[in-house]
Amino acid sequence: MRVLIIAGMIDAKLVSKVAPLLEVEQITQIHLSRRKRYQHDRIRCHSPPQWLCRIMPLAEAWRVFNLLYLCLRFRPALLIALGTVPHGLYAWMLGRLFRIPVIQHVMGKNDLRLTFDKALGKKLTLRAVCAAAAVGVRGRASLDYLRRQGVPANKLFKPQNLHDFSLFKPDSHSKPVYDLIYVGLLSPYKRIDLLLESLHLARQRLPQLRLLLVGDGPLRGRLQTQARQLDLIDAACFAGSVDYAQLPSCFRRAKVFIMTSQGEGLPMAMIEAMSCGLPAIIADDADIGEVARHEYNSLVVETWTPAAFAAAIVRLLSDTALYQQLRRGALALREHKREEYSLHAQARLWAKTIDTVLKSRD
Repeated sequence: MRVLIIAGMIDAKLVSKVAPLLEVEQITQIHLSRRKRYQHDRIRCHSPPQWLCRIMPLAEAWRVFNLLYLCLRFRPALLIALGTVPHGLYAWMLGRLFRIPVIQHVMGKNDLRLTFDKALGKKLTLRAVCAAAAVGVRGRASLDYLRRQGVPANKLFKPQNLHDFSLFKPDSHSKPVYDLIYVGLLSPYKRIDLLLESLHLARQRLPQLRLLLVGDGPLRGRLQTQARQLDLIDAACFAGSVDYAQLPSCFRRAKVFIMTSQGEGLPMAMIEAMSCGLPAIIADDADIGEVARHEYNSLVVETWTPAAFAAAIVRLLSDTALYQQLRRGALALREHKREEYSLHAQARLWAKTIDTVLKSRD
């Protein structure tokens, strides 16, 4: 059975999404439509020429025509869209045109906001998701939201990103040199501007606070300027991108993981940090409650304000008993989620979903 996957996202997340599909026996060949080329000996990636990717409308036009060609040429038995806009819309239109069943994977609150919470296009995107043969979500919050929007409960399932607990683990020999760590893109919805403002406020109570920021993105220059303006030049270290294999050592250099995003799904970085024994300070956003439990393994902040995050930072780093309590809760994640986030468990879930989809078509 041939499958056509339509996706974007960074390589690490794509690997986590695609790896279980490579283990599904029904699938004999995977075609991948993605703006950025992806190398894998079992996947045929179809991407626009690099020079064309500099002009977004032309790159997307290339992808649309290429998707039409792929459906005509290879006649895939299944379309899988990772993300709703634009990939889910592409899959919905192709599915209707070529009568191919579609699995939509809605990627958290940011995806939901782009689709369902805006009047423009809301009807169209909701129709695309409801029309899918199956709809994947990361957690209960997204699942309940989609049910309220009219998506039938029997179409919903919860695929998770893979997680390597053997790589992300604590190390008693590592001594933290930073109080806080953020790992992720430096992009608008991550709200690093809010994180820097929170750090500035918290340092009024804890002057020696230091933050390590791991990752890169379009806002790096602007955020470094903001750090200078807030007199954080020695307190906020912009480490840039690091190899995936080096992330555990980055987490072990800090005491607490922090994320101030508005528009997350269920961030892999938070799970990786907890696996290394770091409690989290994180916003009450989308499916984060699947893992982050207030005063068990994290402090969950309910308002996106510098004062709220600063108060959480000061509280956690000033209370040794609370810190140790949350650290134990973070480490317990390893036992609670080891099976669910494994390759074979996710492969079974996808195989079952695909089998149901194909049987319902017959």
